[in-house]
Amino acid sequence: MSQKIKKYVLPFSALSPNRRESFTQETERAAVFCLAELERAKGGGLVIKQPPEKLAFIAEVCYPFWLVTLGKIGLLFDGLNTTAHTLTYLTIPNVQVFLDNVNRSSKTRQAYVAFLSDNLNYFQVSGNGERKVIDGLITETEFLHDFASYLPEAKAVKTSLSDMVVVLPTLNESSIFSIMQELQNLKSRFVEEVNALYTSMKLLNAKTENFVKVIRSAIKEVEEKFSEEIEECKASITEKVEEIHKEYDEKVTEFSKKVEEELLSLQQEKIKLEKTKEQLINEIEHCEAEIKTCVINKDDVSEQKWREERDKLKEQLSETEIKIKEIAGKIEETEDEKKLQIFKLKSECDAKIKEAGKDLLEIESSRDAKIKIYEEETEKLEELTSTIIGQIDKLAKLREASVAEFDKLGIRQKRKKCALIYMPFYLACYQSELRKRYVPFPPSVVNSVSFSAKFKGVLGKAKIRQLLQPRSKTIVSLLNKFPLLMEQNAVFNREMNEACTKANMLQTKKICESIKQGLEKLKEEGWFSEKEHESFSQMLT
Repeated sequence: MSQKIKKYVLPFSALSPNRRESFTQETERAAVFCLAELERAKGGGLVIKQPPEKLAFIAEVCYPFWLVTLGKIGLLFDGLNTTAHTLTYLTIPNVQVFLDNVNRSSKTRQAYVAFLSDNLNYFQVSGNGERKVIDGLITETEFLHDFASYLPEAKAVKTSLSDMVVVLPTLNESSIFSIMQELQNLKSRFVEEVNALYTSMKLLNAKTENFVKVIRSAIKEVEEKFSEEIEECKASITEKVEEIHKEYDEKVTEFSKKVEEELLSLQQEKIKLEKTKEQLINEIEHCEAEIKTCVINKDDVSEQKWREERDKLKEQLSETEIKIKEIAGKIEETEDEKKLQIFKLKSECDAKIKEAGKDLLEIESSRDAKIKIYEEETEKLEELTSTIIGQIDKLAKLREASVAEFDKLGIRQKRKKCALIYMPFYLACYQSELRKRYVPFPPSVVNSVSFSAKFKGVLGKAKIRQLLQPRSKTIVSLLNKFPLLMEQNAVFNREMNEACTKANMLQTKKICESIKQGLEKLKEEGWFSEKEHESFSQMLT
């Protein structure tokens, strides 16, 4: 793996869009020196006197990152392993076992249906999951975005970084290789599982379609088998039905004629009585008229006779009306009897027709029963297949999402090989008696003297604080953990102190002279006054 690793170093400073002046290494070191000096505690205190801090060293430190390719992305690892990412993914059943069982159980339709029923919930999504902790992997979106925008400024390391403290990564090459191998294997496994899941869907669909075709062929055979028998039976039944209808028609005709004769006789008698009634009414009216005439003529004898005649006629009229009602009742009863008898004859006819069609009903029921069994089997087969395929499809999409998660773990980059990226920052150490305090100065953007900076200078605030602005909050957050690492690891603390003391830019006369030159340039740009320049310069002597 060592032969594949290339080393790159990022710049500490980058010019802001509003800056036109150059920014040399001398100016950079001078700016960091000024900021470090401003951070130093000067001592004092009203109640408890605090001793002033001494600036023990300022060293440029290289923080290591691993950038390793996984597919189309580059995974970024914190070389000092201060972070980790937990990859959570769903546990799915063994797809290959399912595929083997499908092929084994699909020799007969019955065995296949039983297999589907037994494995209806084989791919049911469960809450079971697995977790994999990836040491050192940085996945914070904002950090990756900031680092990706920073990365194009990196330059290949061709010589040793002698003036810097190069921190060796605690995640070494073999650890990174092992992690990447596990991730690659996991991703490959996920891809294989996705392919296997879709293969299972296709296989189930194909097997079910084949069996459905077989069932439909069986249904067609049943229909063809019964078709000839049904036609023969229908022909025989048709003859019987015609005879039954003929017999029915004859009986209805014979009975209807008999009833019609009875009705005719009754109707004739009824009409005769109605005419008699009408005649009686006329005669009664004549009597009434005669009575009125006699009353006028005061013919009492004749009036009495006409009244007796009228009463006699009324009595006859009453008797006639009673007879008419009786005849009407008999007519109604005869008609009802006719309807009832015809209904009975129709029922007998229908019963005979039904009896004649019993053989046809038996044959059609036998055919329909066999077809229904096949249709229910088809429905069950398709329902079971649809349910299982739906579960597989859901799992496949979840697994595809897991595969897609790998592309969210890193950044897009063109490098195809493993690279060790060094990010420089300045580390200042302040010492007060036996206590040490460390302050990191992160990679920064270099500004020009703005109106805001000038205004703060008028207010008595150091304008130089506006010169370097951290290029990323997330990088600042990461570097703020560096002193904590030193506190937690005594060996690391001792090694860093020894290395930073050797690389201390304040102990080399040559570097101190270059810092003085940088201070002069910063003064010319207007970052501090003559008095501030003199004060900072004296601290270097």
